[in-house]
Amino acid sequence: MQEFINAIIRFPKTIAALLLIVTLGAAYYGQMHFAMNADLSHLVKQEGAWRDNLNALDDAFPQSANVLVVVSGAEQQQTRKVATELANAFEKQALFGSVFAPVTYTWFDKYALGFLSEPEFAALADNAALLVPGLVTASKASSLNRYLGALDSKLSANELDAEQVKTLLTPLVSSLNGQNVTLDKLIQRNPSQPKGYVIALSANEDFSQTTPNKIIIETVRSVIDASDIPQHINVNITGQAALDYDEIQDASQSVAVAGAVSLFSLVCILAVGIRSLRIILASYIAVMVGLIWTFAAGLLLIGSFNTISIVFMVIFIGLGVDFAVHLSLHIYEQRLRGYDNQKSLVQALSHCISPLGLCALSSAIGFLSFYPTAYTGLGELGVISASGMALGLIATFIVIPLFFQLFGYPKVKLQNAKRSKFALALGDMLARYEMRIIVLTVFAALVTGVVATKFRFDFSTLVLKNPDSESVQTLQWLQDNQLGSSYQLYMLAKDEQQAQQWQQQFNQMPEVSTAVTAHNFIPSQYQARVQTLHKLMSMPQSNASSMPLEDFVTKYGSYLKVLGLNAMDEVNHQAVLERLTYSLPLLEQASRVVPPTMSQLPRSIYNRYISKSGEWLVSVSPSGDMRNVVELDAFIEAVQSVVPKATGRAVAEQQVGRIIVKAFYTAIALSIAGISVILLFTVRYKLDILFIFIPLLLTTTTTLSITHWFGQSLNMANIIVVPLIFGLGVDNGIHIVKRYRHEQTMTRFFSSSTPKATLISCFTTIATFGALMLTDHQGMYSIGLLLTIALTAVLCFSLLILPAFLHRFEPSR
Repeated sequence: MQEFINAIIRFPKTIAALLLIVTLGAAYYGQMHFAMNADLSHLVKQEGAWRDNLNALDDAFPQSANVLVVVSGAEQQQTRKVATELANAFEKQALFGSVFAPVTYTWFDKYALGFLSEPEFAALADNAALLVPGLVTASKASSLNRYLGALDSKLSANELDAEQVKTLLTPLVSSLNGQNVTLDKLIQRNPSQPKGYVIALSANEDFSQTTPNKIIIETVRSVIDASDIPQHINVNITGQAALDYDEIQDASQSVAVAGAVSLFSLVCILAVGIRSLRIILASYIAVMVGLIWTFAAGLLLIGSFNTISIVFMVIFIGLGVDFAVHLSLHIYEQRLRGYDNQKSLVQALSHCISPLGLCALSSAIGFLSFYPTAYTGLGELGVISASGMALGLIATFIVIPLFFQLFGYPKVKLQNAKRSKFALALGDMLARYEMRIIVLTVFAALVTGVVATKFRFDFSTLVLKNPDSESVQTLQWLQDNQLGSSYQLYMLAKDEQQAQQWQQQFNQMPEVSTAVTAHNFIPSQYQARVQTLHKLMSMPQSNASSMPLEDFVTKYGSYLKVLGLNAMDEVNHQAVLERLTYSLPLLEQASRVVPPTMSQLPRSIYNRYISKSGEWLVSVSPSGDMRNVVELDAFIEAVQSVVPKATGRAVAEQQVGRIIVKAFYTAIALSIAGISVILLFTVRYKLDILFIFIPLLLTTTTTLSITHWFGQSLNMANIIVVPLIFGLGVDNGIHIVKRYRHEQTMTRFFSSSTPKATLISCFTTIATFGALMLTDHQGMYSIGLLLTIALTAVLCFSLLILPAFLHRFEPSR
């Protein structure tokens, strides 16, 4: 240690130059090799029967759309036109292996009658009975006046109710306003009902690229931007690639925001707590140097960051400053005692190297506790953060002495040498009420321990994402409008009969909104509906006399205006008639079409639901909110009660959740065991090991209890908090125990720099982790929330409970 100090004192500028070169090199390496892992499915090792079922599904039906483009708007005809044009544009892009867009298929136009629901066809039949005879007469006579005469005869009969009058006049109003009268207008659906078309894209991901999802999404957006889309038509993107891309974007932006806020908070807390510009600057530089080193080391060790491991940047700021604060304040304390600069450095470094080294090691163990588990996402975070603890400690022991040697040591202020009245009063109180504190600790542990066992784990990945992102909102819109869901479950039926049997069972379940097989693309009751229309088309023509448009408008103008007739100038009768009879060819065509068979399905649809080996795909969509893990569990349980091998994203997330919970318990056990071993070899009085763990165990039960009381849950991101409680919280225990046993009395302990350093370092850590609560990424937000709760509890319990136990159970001397 003396040689190290001598080198810093003799060659400060040379060491500073080397330090700058190394740091700049690390920064350059990090900038050139920075990458975010876009394949988020690799965050957890996936093995087991459920994975085999998912692989079997992929083998039988390899078309897996990872991008969904949703086109919606109030005007259905124009919305459909936009969706068709977009689908054709996507077909021309080599990036997309397949484009599945039912909106482009003439199949659904040709057999449109068979795809109407029973209420829709009933409305169509009733309305057609009123409208079709007159329309057929006008079409064959090529006379708008003949149609108006027939219409007048029906309206003058005074046998129609208000709804029938509206049915008769609405097509005329639409045609006069320049709109074609489509089947939808004949059915007269509610125009406020959401409508949309889905284009499913299978993008060929290249994970050798740094940001494959970025390339996919930018290509999709470029196609959309190049299209002429009216302002009232909405085009949105969702699907797995879009969800992953948005999450990576949110994670990167969230880390930038949280990092900036935490650095600012760091300066503010140090300014208030230390009031020494030199200490603040030295600590700040030490943190920045360690951060740059760790950033480069993470890329060197792992190769890329994921949406969880990127959090290390904020974690390091909160933890790296602890080393700097403890070392700086100890140097300051030695100078208060009258030592010169060199002696103060030697004394401080000699005293701090053991506890700070133990703190770095225990923190590293807490981070690395997930590494042996199947949760590779947190395992990568552990490797990066553990290396950060070592590099942060090295940076602290180099930067702090070097800074003081180059720019001067912090000035000793006599008023700061006085003992803190508050600290002394706190020490006296703890010594006086030590038994009460111990009893309350045991009682609190029992109460919070019972409540902590009720904690809930939410395995849904949606809870980690920004709910305001386009991909998440579009996904929810799809499910609300029953146009699709990323949480569909799939199963393979051996034949058509089994598929139909399962479909009937699923359609009776309240947890299921729709169950789809290839039969859903075959028009239902088509022959009967064709015969109904055929009778309407062949009804006798009306013998009513002609009526000029001007006379009709004069007679029924008040009704027409109520229905939305625009001001008319010069009317083209032939154009109005063509718009009015626009739907007749489709009706005539439908009345002549022969009902199709399964073999006539378009090949893209057929291959999507019937495999080459004859297996049938059954797709089941949920009716509940898949952001609610209770409803998601109920949906999976209901479907698997019929088909145990049902698979899909919902099952994958559920099974991954179970793997993570198992990893959670393993990580806690490894963290406690590893820290216990370290303490056994470093703590002089073995009973002190138990005292160190008491605040940590109480913090764990308190954190889980508060989480349960406020209706929160553990998820794939914040589950790391509990092992970190032991890895990070033990730092306070080590500092307090070592200093208390060195000072030997409560008064001398609270007069030392350790309580103040502990308080400041905890505040800086809480502030930096609390900055995560300002982010949009819900996974980071939940980490910040739980760590803020946990570290606040650790601070309180370490400074209030631990000294009481140490004072009550003094070792025999």
